[in-house]
Amino acid sequence: MRANDKKHLKKVLDQIEVQEPSTHFEQRIYQDWQRVVLKVDRPTHRFTEVLALARLHPRLATLIAMVVITGSVLLGQHLLTNQDEELHRIDALSELSLSTI
Repeated sequence: MRANDKKHLKKVLDQIEVQEPSTHFEQRIYQDWQRVVLKVDRPTHRFTEVLALARLHPRLATLIAMVVITGSVLLGQHLLTNQDEELHRIDALSELSLSTI
């Protein structure tokens, strides 16, 4: 929680009049406030938070998705090309070894 929010909460709590002072009164109010306010602002799960941010910024989410898809396609293509080169090298070595025998 930010320091500014704590100061604001303390100011609000100081304005509340209590007939019988309780040592845990401010703590209970603060816990209730955290339970209600913070759940509205931020989701509890990381994946839910990512989905909420994606919904708020659709262009950025689309750009990130396109970069990820393009990167995975290029990486897959590189791996396939690499495997083909390895097979050609193995074929060349096997032909060389057969011709020397």
